[in-house]
Amino acid sequence: MRQTLARVGGAIPGLRAQKESTIHLTIRFLGEIEDADRVLDAIRPVTDAIAPFRFSLCGVGAFPNPRRARVAWVGLQEGAEAATHLAARLESALRPLGFSPERRPWRAHVTLGRFRAPRTLDLPDGDAERLWGSAEATRLTLYRSELSPQGAHHHVVEELSLLGVI
Repeated sequence: MRQTLARVGGAIPGLRAQKESTIHLTIRFLGEIEDADRVLDAIRPVTDAIAPFRFSLCGVGAFPNPRRARVAWVGLQEGAEAATHLAARLESALRPLGFSPERRPWRAHVTLGRFRAPRTLDLPDGDAERLWGSAEATRLTLYRSELSPQGAHHHVVEELSLLGVI
């Protein structure tokens, strides 16, 4: 599915598309963290309680909107409710560590890439509603990102299995 999404992003004119290896569903961006172990201790009970779930990726959209697109993305169709539940549980688990709640409502999506300046999102016919594929979410990965002129480099801190045992 990552291969497909990298091709979709690469076909959108003017988009700085994500590399195949960096495509992922972001549940929560944490920013700078000083103590990854504290974060892992807080989110482990969530991953223990949430069962793996099937999801499908569909359509292409843009933030903030298709007429002033800065980010192009594909959305979750099947599995959106389960992903939203996971995001809400993580938000609650992280709040005692001092993470402020997100200002905007969370929307299940996979980022395809970014535009340097706002522009109208131009899509090939049918892409706005196309089903791109499906998979099973079985783990939550905490990444450390390093920004460089070539884009973000993601390094795995730890992967936690979704267990659904609590």
